[in-house]
Amino acid sequence: MMLSVLKNIPGKLFLVLSLLTGLVSAFVNPIMIYFLVDELHIKPLYIGVYTVSLTISGLIISQWLGSLADKGLSSRKMYLLATTGMVLALLVYSNTDSFTVVVITGISLMAFGNAAMPQMLTISRQWASNNDVNIESFNAQIRACISLAWVIGPPLGYMLVGVYGFASSFLLAAFFGVISLAFVFLLVPEQTIHHSIKPQGEPPTVPLSFWLLALAIMFGSTGNIMYASSLPLYTINELHLPSYAPGLLMGIVACIEIPVMLFSSRLSKIIAKKSLMNLGFCFGVAFYIGIYHATELWHFMFLQLINAIFYGLFAGIGLTLLQEQLPKRIGFTSAVYSNGLKIGVMVGSTVTGIIAQYFSFQLANLGAAIVVLMAAACMLLFSNLQAQEKANSSPKLS
Repeated sequence: MMLSVLKNIPGKLFLVLSLLTGLVSAFVNPIMIYFLVDELHIKPLYIGVYTVSLTISGLIISQWLGSLADKGLSSRKMYLLATTGMVLALLVYSNTDSFTVVVITGISLMAFGNAAMPQMLTISRQWASNNDVNIESFNAQIRACISLAWVIGPPLGYMLVGVYGFASSFLLAAFFGVISLAFVFLLVPEQTIHHSIKPQGEPPTVPLSFWLLALAIMFGSTGNIMYASSLPLYTINELHLPSYAPGLLMGIVACIEIPVMLFSSRLSKIIAKKSLMNLGFCFGVAFYIGIYHATELWHFMFLQLINAIFYGLFAGIGLTLLQEQLPKRIGFTSAVYSNGLKIGVMVGSTVTGIIAQYFSFQLANLGAAIVVLMAAACMLLFSNLQAQEKANSSPKLS
C-alpha cells in the first residue's frame, strides 16, 4: 500500500531520497575529525592526510560519474554503486582502530560513497527538468530535506558516541545507507534525459565566470568545515562544554536554516541570486568572528541564527545559480558543485589541523572568517566578469 502511494507522488520520492542520503552523511561527517583525533589518537596535523586522500580520489570518481550521467548513463545505477561503497566503508570504520585502514578504506570505498550526493542531485534535477516543476523551489526543497537530516543526525550521533562509542554512529549511518539502496531500487524510476539537457554535439564552453562561482562555493564550504571540524574539539576539549554540545548546535542550525532555504527560492524572484549569495557570505563572516569570541553554550546557541542565515542562503541558492550557468550540462554542474564542497572540506580540514597543531581550534574560526571574505570577493568578480561575457557575446549592431 505504502509503495503504491509513494509511486503516485514521484516528486516526493526525491525529497525522501535527499533526506535518506543526507542522513547517511549526517551521522558520519560531523564526528569524523573527532573520531580521528579522539579515538585513533592521531595528531591534528595528520587530519589532512585523511581528508586530502579521500577528497582527491572522491572528486575524480564523482566528476567521472557526472560526465557519464551527461552522456546518458543511468544516474540511478551510479547512485546505487556509490551508496554501496559508502555502506561498506562504514562497516570497516566501525570495526577498526587503525588509521592506515581508515585511510585505505576512504580511498577505495568512501571515495565512491561520496559520489552518492551528486548522483542524487543529478537524478532529482533530471526528473524536475522532465516535469513542470519550479527548479528554484525544487532545489531549495531538496537542500531543506538534507538540512532536516542534519537536524536529526548530529545530535543523535554525538549522543550515540557518548554512550556507545563511535562504532554505533557508523553502524546507524550504514543502516540508513541500506535503506537508501532499497528505496531507490524499489521506488525511484530511471530518468530519461530531457532533450533540453541532453548534450547534442560538442558540450557548451565553460566560461571563466563559471569557475569563479565554483571557487566562491568552494571557499564557502571551506569556511563552514573549518568551523564544523573544529567545533567538537574546541567546545569539548578547550572550553570544556558538555559532550552533547556540538551535536546540539549542529541540530539547531540545521533546523533554523530549513525555512531560510525554502524562503530563499521566493526571495530570489525579487533579489538577484548572486546578491543573495553575497549577503549570505556577509552573515558568515559575522558568525565566525562571533564564534571566535564565544565562551558559553548560550553564546554558541544564539549565534546559530546568524549561521543559519549564512548557510541557508549559501546552500539554498548556490546549486541553482551554478546549474543556471550551464543548463545543458546538469550532471557536470552537479558534480562541480559537490566537488567544490568536497575540496572545501579537504582544504578546510587540513588548514584546521595545521592551525590546531600549532595554535588552537579556536583560532580556526578566524581563518574561516577570512576564507568567507575570499568567497565574497569571488562573487564580486563573478558578477563583473559575467556582465563582460554577456556584453561580448551580444550581437553588435552595424
